[in-house]
Amino acid sequence: MALAPRCTACGLDYGRFNVGDGPAAFLIFIVGAVMMAAALITDAWVAPPWWVHVLLWTPTTLALTLVLLRLAKGLLVALEFRHNAGEGQL
Repeated sequence: MALAPRCTACGLDYGRFNVGDGPAAFLIFIVGAVMMAAALITDAWVAPPWWVHVLLWTPTTLALTLVLLRLAKGLLVALEFRHNAGEGQL
């Protein structure tokens, strides 16, 4: 998912922002922790067979990651803008 070249409202150039794989890395830990806790709680309360866990948590994890990826990328771009972050310079 690439950024637009410019903001349609104010014309801000997005070319100077580079969030890389930061949003994906954050989401791996956040979504993974939430899904793991949910799976363990569900297993403790209901004790479904393993295939129910696969059918329940795999699509939920994928959907949650894809929905939050755009939000996380926007958040990191906003943080770079707010703190005037840029490439490392000597």
